Amino acid sequence: MSIHSPLFVPKTFLNLSIIASFSIFSISAQAKNIDVLPSSQSFSGLMFTPNAQVIKTGDISLSYHQGVAHNNSIQSLDNWFFAAGLFSGLEAGGRIVTKTYDCNGYTDPECGIRDLSASAKYQLPFIYDYTGFNIAIGAQDIGGAANNFDTKYFVIDREFEALSLRTSVGYARSTLSNGIMDGTFAGIEWQPLSFMQLTTEYDAVEINANAKIFTPQGLLPWGAQLSMDYQLYTGHKHSEQDVWGVNVSMPLMGYNDNRQQNLNTNKQTQIKQLLKQNLAEHQAASLTNLINTLQNEGFINLNVGYRNNKMVIALENRRYNHNQMDGVGVALGIITSKAGENAFADLAQIAATDKSTQFNFTKKQNIELILLTNDIPMLTVTTETQCYRDFLADGNPCNQIIVNTLNAKNDFNNSKWLYHTLNDGFGRSQIILSPALNHRTATEYGFFDYSLALAANVYTPLWQGGAIDVRYMVPISNSDDFKQGGLWHNQAYESKIDRALIHQAVKLPQNIISQFSAGYMMGDYWGGVNETQWYSPQGNHMVGFEISKFVPSNDKDRHGHELDDKQSLIANYTYSLPEYHWQLGLQAGEYFQGDTGVRITSNHWLGDSQLSINYLTTKPKNSNTYEDFLGVSITIPLTPWRDMKPGYVQIRGTDQFTYSLQTRVGENHNQINTGLGATSNLQHSITRQYENRGRLSPAYFNANIQRLRNAYIKYVKVTQE
Repeated sequence: MSIHSPLFVPKTFLNLSIIASFSIFSISAQAKNIDVLPSSQSFSGLMFTPNAQVIKTGDISLSYHQGVAHNNSIQSLDNWFFAAGLFSGLEAGGRIVTKTYDCNGYTDPECGIRDLSASAKYQLPFIYDYTGFNIAIGAQDIGGAANNFDTKYFVIDREFEALSLRTSVGYARSTLSNGIMDGTFAGIEWQPLSFMQLTTEYDAVEINANAKIFTPQGLLPWGAQLSMDYQLYTGHKHSEQDVWGVNVSMPLMGYNDNRQQNLNTNKQTQIKQLLKQNLAEHQAASLTNLINTLQNEGFINLNVGYRNNKMVIALENRRYNHNQMDGVGVALGIITSKAGENAFADLAQIAATDKSTQFNFTKKQNIELILLTNDIPMLTVTTETQCYRDFLADGNPCNQIIVNTLNAKNDFNNSKWLYHTLNDGFGRSQIILSPALNHRTATEYGFFDYSLALAANVYTPLWQGGAIDVRYMVPISNSDDFKQGGLWHNQAYESKIDRALIHQAVKLPQNIISQFSAGYMMGDYWGGVNETQWYSPQGNHMVGFEISKFVPSNDKDRHGHELDDKQSLIANYTYSLPEYHWQLGLQAGEYFQGDTGVRITSNHWLGDSQLSINYLTTKPKNSNTYEDFLGVSITIPLTPWRDMKPGYVQIRGTDQFTYSLQTRVGENHNQINTGLGATSNLQHSITRQYENRGRLSPAYFNANIQRLRNAYIKYVKVTQE
């Protein structure tokens, strides 16, 4: 039962005053940052009101709260909220408010509300630099059919660091119960201790206060922070639930992998010494030492030779599957730590046996790494060994690192190879294990309905660009509505082979790559797909298309439903700004279900995790009206940073697991999307298999150059500590 008696008000503020008097001496001498913590709504803030702060870029936050303003009271409803800092100044997230978890809202009047919505808050840039104030604008319950919590607001705040105090004031228009956030609001956040905040606010109608206890920054591993908040007071008389909640936040995996590491600390003394020892090995290492180290680390299709007085090494990475850049960083670290005068002299001696060519050994020891995928040259990195060793040692970027994709194939063909295809990749199968999840989230039928399976994908390279791709699904668990007799039973996973394809990729001139895939797909269809993509020299622009045709193996599915042919003809364009960790995708054409439409996607890279927001407008087959959807998804790698060493069988996790949510917008109903906007979505598409999930470009490498060094430092840690 919430406390709202007038007798409680002076007691509450007396308690706050005592704490303030006790703490003021400890905070007056030293300023401290005030933590940004979640409110009980869809934004960071106090209790019901926001401040002008946002979640730190690259962080994710998951909150659970009890107590939601709904139907003219503070009701006992569960409030789940997931949010992330997409880029500097912007936080965005999704929220589910529910009373029950497993009942049919159409037939059971006791089910109550079950609402899925999106939110965003943007802190305006440059304002603080000139005024000392922060200003943010935001909205919750964006779009959707039933806007139960629709709120739009702007807010100004200012921090008084010497007092560990933040004040905020703003204005909002809202449909929230009790008039909350419908008018002028204000608040005060006070952080007397490194693990506690006290807040009081005027929510446009009443005064509220709460306390927040949290772990200080740096206490937990992986940059994580836990927090809990509890209502101390509310002026809302119709309240059946005290507002309280818990939250966990942390950086997404890989987000800090491009930050320059400082090894000049006591904690890093051992790593610095190991790194120094490794880099000194070039003074005595031979060419044989270099080749053996690369082979032992698991690099395959290894070729060693020369071109234009450079040592040239071509290799393929199948071990560092979070990001191909890590494989390049480890390989370059190994090469430059071994390639000294002895290794170059060995190369010159072997080259001298061929009278038709000549390798001139000079004091300037240049190397070129050619990265292969399925034996296709995809990217080259050229550098000078001493410059690169200095970069590894101190982190100051080497200005002699040149990344190129346009000439990779020609550079490979024009090199003189003295060692050919060591650790041949032919027939080296990867067994890629991944969860497969078909789900319905926050519908009238349940909070979370799902069909969960284990996808075991056997991918076997054959020749250059050729591979066999077979996937077997092993069902693990189904919720009630995916079981026999349930609403979505026909979409539950079955124990069977659902995909058997043969792929053939070719690298064409001018950064064009095309892949043809044919065979059995989606459990019931035979056909083929062609993907073709062109990348600009720096990789900021990509233009491509997908064309496919699939016919059902039977006229009807196992439930007696008629099966239609599936085909697609889709054009796409991607604009990449890797310095801002952002990509804009545009897609248009005919999708798998025969619908025609357009999708706009904003992709935000937070390390190796990808947060995407997309808007789809599409016209179903045989319909004259368009249907509109707003979707959000998070994609993460589910495999160790350094996978099992590739042998003739390599077991690993997936480089990309995606969880998506979608809601209908612009309608007075929120019926589930039944497959509109679908594409072939191959696991081994060009983007995933050959383009490092759209990141294999000079622009991406140049914007994330510290990642090369950090990958080698991490390799030294895991192999030699």
